[in-house]
Amino acid sequence: MKKNNLAKKVYLLVPKQLWLQMKITTLLLIITAFCIQANNSYSQNVKVSLNIQNATITDIFHEIENRTDYRFFYNKTLLDTEKRVSVNSNEKEVSTILDQLLAGENVSYTMVNNYIVIIPKEKEEVYSSEVAQNNRKTLIGTVTDEYGEPIIGANIIEKGTTNGTVTDIDGKFNITVSDGAVLLFSYIGYKNVEIPVEDQTIINVQLQEDSEILDEVVVVGYGVQKKVNVTGAVDVISDEKLKNRQSPNVSQLLQGTAPGLNLSIGNNYGFQPGATMDVTIRGMGSLNGGSPLILIDGSPGDMNLLNPEDIETISILKDASSSAIYGARAPYGVILITTKKGNRKEKISINFSSNLMIESPMPLPTMLDSWKHARVLNEAGRNGGGSPIGNETIDRMIAFQNEDWDYLRESMPNWPEGATNFGAYPEGNVWNNANLNYANTNWWDIYFGSAINHKHNLSISGGAERSSYYLSLGYLNQNSVIQYGTDYYNRFNLMGKFEFDITDWWSVSYEPRYSNSVRERPNMTQAEAGDYDHMFRHLLRSYPWTPMYNGWGSPEEGGGYIMESHIPSILSGTDKSDIRDYWNTLKTEISFKEGLKLNADFTYNDYSQVYTRVHKTVYLQNVDKTYYPFGNTTPNQYEQTHYRNNFWTSNIYATYNLNINQRHDLLFLVGAQFEKGNNITLNGFKTDMIFQDVPSLQTATGEAIVNQYLSNNATQGYFSRLGYNFSNRYLLEANFRYDGSYVFTRGNRWGFFPSLSIGWNIHNEAFWAVPQEYVSTLKIRGSWGQLGNQNISPYSDLALMPINTGKLDWIFQPGGTRQIGFTSAPGIINRNLTWETSTTKNMGLNAGLFNNKLQVDFDLFERLTTDMVGPSAPKPGVLGANVPQSNNATLRTRGWELNINWRQNIGKDLSYFVNANLSDYKSVVTQYYNPNNTLSTWYEGRVVGEIWGYTVNDLFRSQDEVDLYLSKIDPSFIATNWRPGDIRYEDINGDGMIDNGKNTLEDHGDLSIIGNSEPRLQFGVNLGASYKNFDFSMLWKGVGKRDYYFNQNAVFYWGIMRAWWDTNIDGKGKHLDYFRDEPGTKYYGLYEGDANINTEAFFPRPYLDSTNDIKNRGHANTRYLANAAYLRLQNIQLGYTLPQKVISRLHLRDVRLFFSGENLLTIDNLPKLIDPAAIVGFNNLAGAATYGADRIYSFGFSITY
Repeated sequence: MKKNNLAKKVYLLVPKQLWLQMKITTLLLIITAFCIQANNSYSQNVKVSLNIQNATITDIFHEIENRTDYRFFYNKTLLDTEKRVSVNSNEKEVSTILDQLLAGENVSYTMVNNYIVIIPKEKEEVYSSEVAQNNRKTLIGTVTDEYGEPIIGANIIEKGTTNGTVTDIDGKFNITVSDGAVLLFSYIGYKNVEIPVEDQTIINVQLQEDSEILDEVVVVGYGVQKKVNVTGAVDVISDEKLKNRQSPNVSQLLQGTAPGLNLSIGNNYGFQPGATMDVTIRGMGSLNGGSPLILIDGSPGDMNLLNPEDIETISILKDASSSAIYGARAPYGVILITTKKGNRKEKISINFSSNLMIESPMPLPTMLDSWKHARVLNEAGRNGGGSPIGNETIDRMIAFQNEDWDYLRESMPNWPEGATNFGAYPEGNVWNNANLNYANTNWWDIYFGSAINHKHNLSISGGAERSSYYLSLGYLNQNSVIQYGTDYYNRFNLMGKFEFDITDWWSVSYEPRYSNSVRERPNMTQAEAGDYDHMFRHLLRSYPWTPMYNGWGSPEEGGGYIMESHIPSILSGTDKSDIRDYWNTLKTEISFKEGLKLNADFTYNDYSQVYTRVHKTVYLQNVDKTYYPFGNTTPNQYEQTHYRNNFWTSNIYATYNLNINQRHDLLFLVGAQFEKGNNITLNGFKTDMIFQDVPSLQTATGEAIVNQYLSNNATQGYFSRLGYNFSNRYLLEANFRYDGSYVFTRGNRWGFFPSLSIGWNIHNEAFWAVPQEYVSTLKIRGSWGQLGNQNISPYSDLALMPINTGKLDWIFQPGGTRQIGFTSAPGIINRNLTWETSTTKNMGLNAGLFNNKLQVDFDLFERLTTDMVGPSAPKPGVLGANVPQSNNATLRTRGWELNINWRQNIGKDLSYFVNANLSDYKSVVTQYYNPNNTLSTWYEGRVVGEIWGYTVNDLFRSQDEVDLYLSKIDPSFIATNWRPGDIRYEDINGDGMIDNGKNTLEDHGDLSIIGNSEPRLQFGVNLGASYKNFDFSMLWKGVGKRDYYFNQNAVFYWGIMRAWWDTNIDGKGKHLDYFRDEPGTKYYGLYEGDANINTEAFFPRPYLDSTNDIKNRGHANTRYLANAAYLRLQNIQLGYTLPQKVISRLHLRDVRLFFSGENLLTIDNLPKLIDPAAIVGFNNLAGAATYGADRIYSFGFSITY
């Protein structure tokens, strides 16, 4: 694996033409940012240049505020605010300017942090006369927190004036106010307090922590709402759970963060570099698939191409009431991602963060010594299939291990001079000859190692009076822990967000976003037509007695026992995907009087992907220095696919808020949404490249195979929302969506989808007498809604004649490779196909307890998906065509979700939080055309994920058990040859036979439902604490219940398989616990003598022939039903923030150092190399496996200027 420095990788990643464009774009963005910020600059030494003529003192105060971080507090009665003065200073400190400005005035000033408070001069006669003249008095006091600790820098302002002060280091203050004054006390993170002065001269105030629950807002469809008034099922994930993490993309970061958010990776070859996860909300939405709509700042996009550091919040809309406004795109939930932006009147902020990551593989198996591996195979072969390893071979393996060169010299054949195959050295080179066939290679240690990865992020944000900006750059490099071939993922991100107030009522924004991701991995498709599963298969077939390289430095092809050589295959080429995703969004908002607001946006996306597959011929070297092509790498191949999608979407909507008598809040929203996309795919393929080092279609001489695919899509929708809020007690919201989709015929193209939700804030009722310190908030809510699903094949209403290209050599050229274009007759179509409809019901409760320190959210839900596309009733065979599908299936999902959050401060230095979420669901097919209720497909009443299998309580432990069993039960449906160590199937229906009956629900023989492969009781626990400048957090996630049956293809579960070339044994795992009823010898058996006997084994008797092997592994059963539940430490972080007194000298705002770990611990009951979060791929092919989650150790820092 090649390791390059960051600069070189970025340079190579981006073409030269794009470099120029990026340089110009970045320069313009930075110039724009600094132009916006030019009138708001500030430095820590607080020097400023002023050239102001004939201005009032107030004007000069305002100018200083604009150019620095200072804010003035003063009582206008102390100053002649209309007095005209001039100031001419060049880089002078603010204090010097103030001394000049206030000279001759009867006032002075004090500077506390960023506040300048104008006070009377401390002269008794002046002070007394001022007090007497204005009838004022001076107050003193102390401000503390709820634990009695003084609060430094709390703000005290005389309400209705600019007269104010701040507390000192002891929390004390003094202020002079007018009679009848009201003081306003405030501090960030605490609730504001208003106190009338009246006759008091000493005022001591205790501020209470503000949990911000009542004022917290949630991003919902086409707007925001206060969380306390939300009536739908919505979860919010803040950036605190995402930043400084090591996962390469957003989908991996979401694991364990919210209840009902299901993420799986098994179908995507596991956690390979850059791996994305499939996302569903509340389980399976439809038998035809159902994933949530993902919106990034209001536009659909791929969240895995985002830089996670750019995310501000993520809202998850789960029920129909919250997502109905998005219509046909959102029948199974919505994920709303809001990215960061700058703030108006905020000085420039520059943040740079960097992570160095050390990645290591999950725990790996231990290979048996070669001679012991051979003996185990021989023992299995004695049971059936024949012993594959000869006695003399095992003797030589042992001798090689013991370095017995004399024995090897005598026993090995005397290979002739000039031989070109294995064992090719002339007599005398004993080690090389022996190493070719009798080595002891640990392929796991050779194949896997560690990888050093890194990521870097730079952001610039800020704003002026009428504008704000946010710019960011991000780069991620993730290399594979596999040590051979090219295997990496890189991503580069560039983002900007610029907002401008054209007038007081009109604002516009421009939001560009660019992503370039490159994924390159070994190409093994020529040999096996696969991917990572075949990489593991090659590793599986690399036996310990075969070396990686032969004595003359060439990869060893193998001799006699090895079926394939993995190293030549991995080195033969790469698959490379280069994705460029460019977004431009323009938004505008016009605010009219009386609460009316108009919003419009337009987004254009240019997405392109270039996929290149290069398969080179690998030449291996003979001992005589001649070369020959490795068999499964010929002929060489080159294939390139260009995919491009041009997409645009636009929304326009008006919102009207009306308040009547301060009690009735009404919301009216109406709008329209349009989107259209054009797709083009062009694919070219050739063989026989002349120059393999310059791979291209142009340099290949084979026959060109070219294919092109064109498609278009469009949707259109109209939506509205009605909201009603009575005194923050009774809440009502109705949403309506009228959608049209290109997928359906004209008569079925449009669908109407409504939703309704209600809520009741009980804590705001007059009768509610529970003190707030016990129950702070309490809300119950309910919702109902319908949404349409357009996820069916487009153009299914058209009688299409597919155009294909293939060899057809069985007609035109037997054994040839000529490509022929051909077509076939169209099938029968169903012009009545229409929307699938998802109807959701939801009941929820939200409670805030103990001053909102404890938050509890609970939901019950049901989703009924009707009119799913399924098989139709068959027609007579003379019809000569397949029957089209119909809208005739129904799926019901029921479940619940619980989210608990506790957050507390203990004193001013210590705080901690605990967040736990738990969810469960079950999906049942309630309608499906399967008149015979065949178990091999869906049927009415079938639970999604259910596993049918046989009951197996034990193995046959002796021949007597076998004979007694066969005298009563006929298992010939499974097999006819039974021996001790085979599994014993139970006759649960009592008919004296072991079979599956008619394999139907009514007659399933001895089959029964033995488990369910769907993940149940999914949970996440996020906890953390901070003490002074230290912070610590952990994220645990897992699955409480899941069953999985690994079939006969899953070598890494079973170990010894049906064929010696498909066997891989973990030398320290459960694989060695297999049935053995004979003493071992030097040439077969795990151990020699009686120590080999193991009749109380877990695994059955092994065989090396498929006929015998399938009876023990080929049928799902209770004994070998695996428990796939697990608990994983997903992330752990320890950080330290440098004290302000240290970093202020460096003119920095914030510096944080941190250590973070990902996937450091997994507790489960599965064998090594089987990741419980990625287990689907193990049943696909003999030796198949999925890439497990690597352990990642990260060190990083974040600096804000």
